[in-house]
Amino acid sequence: MNADLMTFGYFEHIVLMIGWVVNNAIWGMLNESMVAALPFVALVLREWYQARREGEDEGNKGLLTLNRIEAGFYAMILIYGFCTAPIMTINFQTGQYDETHWKQCGTKVYDSTTGGGSGAIGGRTAKAPLWWAAVHAVSHGATNAAVAALPCTPDYQYIATTLDGTEIADPTLRHQLNEFQKWCYGLAKHKLLREATANGLPQDLVIDVDWIGSSYFLNTSGYYDSLHADKPTQGFPYDSTRDAGRSGTGPGQPGYPTCKEWWEAGSVGLKARLASQVETDTWDMVRATFSSSDAEDAALRRVLAANPRGSQSPIGGAGSAGSSITEGYGSDWAMEKINGMVQGLGLGLASMAAAPMKGIMVDALPMVQWLTVMAIVMVLPFLLVFSGYSWKVTGLVTFLMFGTIFMTFWWQLATWMDNNLTEILYGNDMDGWLSGIGNAKERMVRWFVVIAMYLVLPALWMGMLGWAGYKGGQIASQAVEGGQKEVSAAGKGGGDKAKSIATKGKF
Repeated sequence: MNADLMTFGYFEHIVLMIGWVVNNAIWGMLNESMVAALPFVALVLREWYQARREGEDEGNKGLLTLNRIEAGFYAMILIYGFCTAPIMTINFQTGQYDETHWKQCGTKVYDSTTGGGSGAIGGRTAKAPLWWAAVHAVSHGATNAAVAALPCTPDYQYIATTLDGTEIADPTLRHQLNEFQKWCYGLAKHKLLREATANGLPQDLVIDVDWIGSSYFLNTSGYYDSLHADKPTQGFPYDSTRDAGRSGTGPGQPGYPTCKEWWEAGSVGLKARLASQVETDTWDMVRATFSSSDAEDAALRRVLAANPRGSQSPIGGAGSAGSSITEGYGSDWAMEKINGMVQGLGLGLASMAAAPMKGIMVDALPMVQWLTVMAIVMVLPFLLVFSGYSWKVTGLVTFLMFGTIFMTFWWQLATWMDNNLTEILYGNDMDGWLSGIGNAKERMVRWFVVIAMYLVLPALWMGMLGWAGYKGGQIASQAVEGGQKEVSAAGKGGGDKAKSIATKGKF
């Protein structure tokens, strides 16, 4: 008999294959050594001892003992045949999730399998008892159905995590960004602060000029349109009107672009080159999720904030002052606000420390989950044999396996809740959230979401399900014991009647 079972990924596929191969080896050892038969021997000895302890008034003790053994044997043989004997050859098929649904909604719903499947590892075929194959199928089906029931909302956190993990791999681009910061952004910001009125800058302007791609610096006369690169730059040919009198250049050689050109010029501009460092799929998700025209700038701002600025050489004059007021590609003002809130609220430090760990935890928890299921599978023969093929233990392990597999739903729910909290908190200011502005509140909320949703709720789930499994197994065990009592009562009544007939009612 073959069992085609779906798995949620290659890691689960491999570890469960290993688990069942080891399970089969352990069961084979228990069978060959006759240890698997010891519970049946123990049943006979237990009932014999119980009959010896009873008095003569208990009726026909031989028939009574035989009936008890028979009832117990039937209950144990069901566990033996359906829960321990590996009769189903396993073919694991890795599920294919709906990629479009995942990109749009942030939850993984499996709608097909890769086909073919694999029932062997290292030349060994894996088999499973009928009951546990059914538990596997039902658990995965219930989990997938529950995840599919979650409403579809954009996966904001996935986009943010992807942007935070984007690395500026081009060393030339990194160098030019640093040069742009010193000779364009630093000088422009220094000029702005020097010319600011006594009342300071408007709040929206403070946020806008806190990164090198500031629209104010790009579109206001006297800033990026008037500042130039400090040396000839590849990709920007010599312009006699712009570069006349500048050293190190001439016709046919690189020129000195203005900062506006340096940032915006087609495919050679820093903005376009920086955008090319982000995966195409990520850009598709950004454009599909954020309708604002400023979403691209917000995404680039987040990428810059997530990357180290690299080495910077001090520059003289106004540039020196400019360099002192900008310590990176952007987000200085935002980080100052974050630091202030951290100092005032206390929990901020913990939330900021937890934020970069969230991605690692989300990736690691499913691995721990399937390693746990693998361990359960491996010890199943020992648990069932040493418990005497107990219905109570079988029920408890059934609920434990189902609960562990179903934890996938709780983690998908955590992601869904995290996304919705982000949208509720930021509303129309999603561009500000995407660019990394004002993240202190968002990080603290995510701290509680991560802890409560990813850890606490699955723990509560397993606790409640473990209790239900224990009670379910206990009820099944009591039902079996009740059947044994009924058989025993019938045996005792038959023995008393036979005794009465034999003695003609004298005893």
